[in-house]
Amino acid sequence: MTTPSRGSCMLMGMKTKFFCLFALTVTLRVFAETPALAPDSVLKWDADSKEYAVQAGETSASYTFNATNISSAEISINTLRTSCGCTVAQLPTTPYKLAPGSNVAINVSMDLRGKQGQITKSVSVESSVGGKTLLVRVNIPMKTKSESK
Repeated sequence: MTTPSRGSCMLMGMKTKFFCLFALTVTLRVFAETPALAPDSVLKWDADSKEYAVQAGETSASYTFNATNISSAEISINTLRTSCGCTVAQLPTTPYKLAPGSNVAINVSMDLRGKQGQITKSVSVESSVGGKTLLVRVNIPMKTKSESK
């Protein structure tokens, strides 16, 4: 039976210390980043998605989402991101501070020019209590040959 050399014992000890330090770091990050409340329990939305009925000749579709702060603390809506350049989302100001009990309208506009068929785009809302994805949908009728002349 051979006994481990002093160098291999030191190496095993260093590996164990490194593993323990890594596990502690990961555990602390997981618990530190967990929000106290889920976004849906503090921001009440009038809808998660909205549809628009296109009328002949329209070149854009407009949507309005309303969010209400139902918590007892101020919430900040920091950014809005859309899934493509043809869709724009706007707040009165950015970041927008929502006092307890107050609400805000988020206006969304989709450019319809050059598009056909069923289209769905997303708006990502980043706030001080987490993220929320809103969807906007439109069905643009196909042009017939007689309409395109």
